[in-house]
Amino acid sequence: MSETAVTSFIIRFIQEQDENDATWRGLIRHVQTSNEIRFTNMTDALKFMANYVDLGTEKKEREIGD
Repeated sequence: MSETAVTSFIIRFIQEQDENDATWRGLIRHVQTSNEIRFTNMTDALKFMANYVDLGTEKKEREIGD
């Protein structure tokens, strides 16, 4: 029988709009530990998630570098 691992995240997006531009930022929280970061690009959010879940990014980065 295989084991099932559950890891949960809450992601909140906040959009701030002024006369000329609309910018967004976010907050991501790992539910099991309550650790969280604020981010302005998805790369930072994915890096945070990679601390808890194997996203396969290391393998892809190595393949791209070879």
